Amino acid sequence: MSLFGSMSSGVSGLLSQSEAISVISDNLSNVNTIGYKNTRTLFDQQVTSAGLSGTLYNAGGVGTSFDRFQNAQGSLLSTQSSTDMALSGNGFFTVVDSSEITTDTGYFYTRAGSFSEDNRGFLTNPSGQHLLGWRTESDGTIQDVQNPQPIELQSVSSSARASSELTIGFNLTANETVHPYDTTLTLNQNLDAVVADPTTADFVTDVRFFDSEGGARDISLVFTKRANNMWDWSAYTDGGEVVSDLFGNSVATGTNATIGRGELVFNRDGGLKYASGTQLDVLWAGGVEEGNIDINFGDYTGGFVFDDTSVAGNLTFADGVTDVSMSEELSTSPLNGGRVISGTYQFSNLGAVAGGYNIQVSEPDGTTYTAVMPTANVDRTLEFANGVTLTVSGAFDVTTWGSGQIDIPALPQNPLLEGRGTDGAVQFSSAYNTRFANQNGFGSGTLASVNVDDDGFVIGSFTNGESKKLWQLVISVFQDTTELEPVGNSLLRETDGSGRPLYKVAGVGGTAKVVSGALEQSTVDIAQEFSNMIISQRAFQASSTIISTADQMLNELLQIR
Repeated sequence: MSLFGSMSSGVSGLLSQSEAISVISDNLSNVNTIGYKNTRTLFDQQVTSAGLSGTLYNAGGVGTSFDRFQNAQGSLLSTQSSTDMALSGNGFFTVVDSSEITTDTGYFYTRAGSFSEDNRGFLTNPSGQHLLGWRTESDGTIQDVQNPQPIELQSVSSSARASSELTIGFNLTANETVHPYDTTLTLNQNLDAVVADPTTADFVTDVRFFDSEGGARDISLVFTKRANNMWDWSAYTDGGEVVSDLFGNSVATGTNATIGRGELVFNRDGGLKYASGTQLDVLWAGGVEEGNIDINFGDYTGGFVFDDTSVAGNLTFADGVTDVSMSEELSTSPLNGGRVISGTYQFSNLGAVAGGYNIQVSEPDGTTYTAVMPTANVDRTLEFANGVTLTVSGAFDVTTWGSGQIDIPALPQNPLLEGRGTDGAVQFSSAYNTRFANQNGFGSGTLASVNVDDDGFVIGSFTNGESKKLWQLVISVFQDTTELEPVGNSLLRETDGSGRPLYKVAGVGGTAKVVSGALEQSTVDIAQEFSNMIISQRAFQASSTIISTADQMLNELLQIR
């Protein structure tokens, strides 16, 4: 009878609205639960077989089902802990119930990213589950992608690494006067004197290196201007730090020992043209490995450089000639004039003229240029119109030279890397300054702090200043997240309906990115839940009214005689 069906329909309404109130109360009670996803009640019409007739209707009532919004993104709340993490996008943190992976290990999934280091160094959540990740090399390469493990930080340390590269950038003042080289000595003897007394250098900068055992080794770089756009540099350290110096000599403690030497050649625009002597092979004292250090003065443009080691003729450093250089940027240079540039350049004294002596330079193809050299016995720079520059010291007496020649091959030097010439050593008119000096060595250190980047890398910062990647988080994604089973403590468990988890790294293929120092808030909307509560309350009252009305109608039937 349809009255009894009406009463059954009202009873189903009471049960369904009771379920709805349960869902609403659960949502509201978890409004501050980290990572909580709100659930909604779905109502389904129930139909009886009798109710399908076209002439009779029998109420079937209502049933319920539930929809869990596991993919909903909650807003992020900043915290003070770097091991608090939130996921922005699709996926779940993966946690296990033990610190060792066995066949009995339980796997769970969560959006609640409140983790901290326990007394054994594992990252765990408040209920004690261990966060899962892949151990990585320092560059982020995963060591064993098939076997993720609970993330553990207590055993992590940073071993010492010997310095193998120095990247340095500085400015050498372009308008510095030429250093007073004593050409009665050799060039190396002049530079040795600067190393012995660095206060005579034009510029000094200091760097700390590390040996293979993590010991700190302090060195200094000294610079002297030999000619326009030409600088000599030497690297030195205390004699007690090395077995022998650059020349194989033992040097006493307290005395500066040269460990490297070279030249810096600049273009007319202040950019670096060429650098030499950049590889240091240092025999450190103390039984440690030999240090092999590459000094990177920055990219250089390359170009033609006169080779001072191949000087021939009767004009040498001992004769007062401190430098010969080439600036092929000039439009009148051999390079831009379409003439031969690589070969032998001859310098000749053509005799006295007004203001000094007429000096001629002859290019490899015979093209000649002249310039007048003053007679005063001081440091002089003679610039020829083709870009060749001759620099002489005060010891060079052009009045007694008469005639002669100097043959110096011009050698082409290729650009280094991109050949910018301005990202390291430069020569501008501004004051001397060291912009940066970065070396890649460090002593041993212990873990000081950890941070997690967007890609889920757990990055350790150590007391020796090193930072390196230690782990990468496992982010699990599922085919159907609504079928995951809640098990308490903000944890979910896979089911047949959800499918097996797919382990992925953060930020790849639509997987969530990791936000360190933040937690994902609940997705519950209080205003919406209160509205749903009012509706459910009214629907419950309506269902109870259906029952009371059907009851009154049945009573009426019972009164018929």
